[in-house]
Amino acid sequence: MLNYILKRLLALLPTIAVPMVLLFVLLRLTPGDPAAVILGEEATATDIEKLREEMGLNEPIILQFIVWLGRMVRFDFGDSIFLRTPVSELVLAAATVTAQLAVLALIVAVLLGPLLGAIAASTTSKTADKAMVVGSAVGIAMPTFWLAILMVLVFGVILRWFPVAGYVAPTENFVQFLSFMAMPALALGVLEAATLFRYSRNGVLDAKFQPFVNTARAQGIGEKTITGKYVFRAALVPVVTVVGLSMASLLGGAVVTENVFSLPGLGKLLLTAVDRRDYPLIEGCIFLIAIIFVLVNLLVDVVCALIDPRIRLDSKD
Repeated sequence: MLNYILKRLLALLPTIAVPMVLLFVLLRLTPGDPAAVILGEEATATDIEKLREEMGLNEPIILQFIVWLGRMVRFDFGDSIFLRTPVSELVLAAATVTAQLAVLALIVAVLLGPLLGAIAASTTSKTADKAMVVGSAVGIAMPTFWLAILMVLVFGVILRWFPVAGYVAPTENFVQFLSFMAMPALALGVLEAATLFRYSRNGVLDAKFQPFVNTARAQGIGEKTITGKYVFRAALVPVVTVVGLSMASLLGGAVVTENVFSLPGLGKLLLTAVDRRDYPLIEGCIFLIAIIFVLVNLLVDVVCALIDPRIRLDSKD
């Protein structure tokens, strides 16, 4: 298993390197002078030139890349140009909020999606199955921002069940923390549950007719045992994989959701950095997002290997 984990980790390293190199190139090719954007319209030519020197923008692009690569190897992102604060502090503080939102949304998605998918695949009522399938299709097609705004209107403005914006740390007041996080987590989690529902339902339906299931029935094993021990376990592999991929959707949706609900998370910080052309802050945010993707994919691979031993056997080839 250790060799399998090391192989998967080495295979995932380009997932970090390639986006970071592309980010460096794209930021430098973006039209406009970042120093002028940062300082604003009232800045003098002397101030702009001084900031360009501080940012190293007057150096040849090759030299900029070498310096940048050296900093990346040391995990040194420097200070935010606009906020004048170490990038690592800003990114970690924002990532804490985004992680809390993503975990709560993932809990909602995992509790709803696979459960309803298994029920839909096992029910004898075609009406109930079709209703859940239609509901999942609507959830998959629905934009995150539209559901977020709708929830603000209904549950925040009309019913006044939850606050429409803001954030309180769980260490300060856990009840208020949940009240502020309820709508953002539901907005992300419900839509993600629609995707998990589809894969869970299809996985259970497919596993029901596998040869090993028919063999178990022929041996006289009870249907409940077959469903719990064989069918659900076989259906778990694609579901676990989708749960890992859901992190991409959750992080992407967090960019919009955090702005709708004014959460000080990684998505909101990244948009602010892009708007202000804050190179170090943009690079720090993207680097952390890439790290999260690598770790989540590695965790998914390990869990799938534990569920299905055939994956570990295939990795030896």
